[in-house]
Amino acid sequence: MIETVRNLSRAGWLLGLAAWLILLEGRPLAQESGPNPGVSTDPADKAECKRQLNRIYGAIAEYRKQHGGKPPDRLSDLNPDYIHNPKVLVCPFVQKRGGLRTWKKRFVDLASDPYTSYSYEFPPVPVGQDHWRGLPKKTVREIKEREAELLGSVVPIVRCHDHFPWLNLSLGGPIYESETVYWERNWTDNEEMFLPAKLFPGPVASRPLGPKDFPPRDPSANPRLLDLTAWYNATLTNSWQGFGSNHLASLPTGIREFDGYQFDVRGVIQLAGTELPAVFPAQVAGIQVAQKCARIHFLHALSGFFKTGNPQASYSMHYTDGEDQKFTLFCDQQIADWWYDPRKPAPPSEATVAWTGQNEAAKAYGMALRLYHAVWENPRKDAEIESITFEATVKQFLAGPFVVAITLE
Repeated sequence: MIETVRNLSRAGWLLGLAAWLILLEGRPLAQESGPNPGVSTDPADKAECKRQLNRIYGAIAEYRKQHGGKPPDRLSDLNPDYIHNPKVLVCPFVQKRGGLRTWKKRFVDLASDPYTSYSYEFPPVPVGQDHWRGLPKKTVREIKEREAELLGSVVPIVRCHDHFPWLNLSLGGPIYESETVYWERNWTDNEEMFLPAKLFPGPVASRPLGPKDFPPRDPSANPRLLDLTAWYNATLTNSWQGFGSNHLASLPTGIREFDGYQFDVRGVIQLAGTELPAVFPAQVAGIQVAQKCARIHFLHALSGFFKTGNPQASYSMHYTDGEDQKFTLFCDQQIADWWYDPRKPAPPSEATVAWTGQNEAAKAYGMALRLYHAVWENPRKDAEIESITFEATVKQFLAGPFVVAITLE
């Protein structure tokens, strides 16, 4: 199995995302390699910790034996029936150094047990909305169990982050070291396979979508409300991104006014996203315009959050004389995540909130929905635009941009 994994695609363009479950809300802050302050590089400390990890493994094995194979919910559940001395749950080096953790802010999902210095990799805690946006919710344990189906017994069940290199107690019992915090790099170069979206892919459409899958365009629609029917690749009413119950069914459809401008709303053009279970193209080209205009209005959003100020997508306007103009969309400036926290409702700095709504998945995570209205000023108002290309512009972290409607002015 491991050799099979080694021979998988070696794209490597998502370095660091394999360890998604040890991320903060947002993006990783953990140092990838080299010792962090407060950790030990002493071989004697490492040897003591390994002996203790072996004791913990024996306790976990006994617990599972008596609970039908189910692992404990927390390491401290092993005390007192399986581990009589609670100090066994604290790395010997940490006992000398003092304090419980230097890593808790970097490993939020794994730092909820106040009685151990180790990170327990199989807690049944829900995955945060930054990594899974569907119903039913996924847990860290479900993710790790799926990893084990792919890699087998090398998947860690307990890790010690207080040594360098890091120590990993595997499901099979052996302890191995990793030179970076991302243990997966010991076994495969295809780290993308460990994203929740890849471990639990969304349903694949049985056939390509066509015009009949979308509401018909109003015959009276002004041609300045661009007809996107031929370029739609998702419907508003289903969970098109691959996350159950996550959709735009509550968005009014047809010719509608948002933020003072009319739009023809009937479908979605979705681009590729790192955290999306379903597969979409990185570019949709040839969106027909064949008109002159002073400016263009876009009703759009991102399907995930990445660092403010990062370019996430672009619209390229292609004139009939061969010239191009590009409108780049920066995160939290011209575009933003369609999921937002109602307690932190700040809009993007260079776009307005055109619509707010809700769906079952967002509500379950305490979130709500928004679409944004961004405007591009045409520097060549007297030249005809032939077509538009919509493209995801960040190759390492794709935030899954999508557009619902485009209107010319």
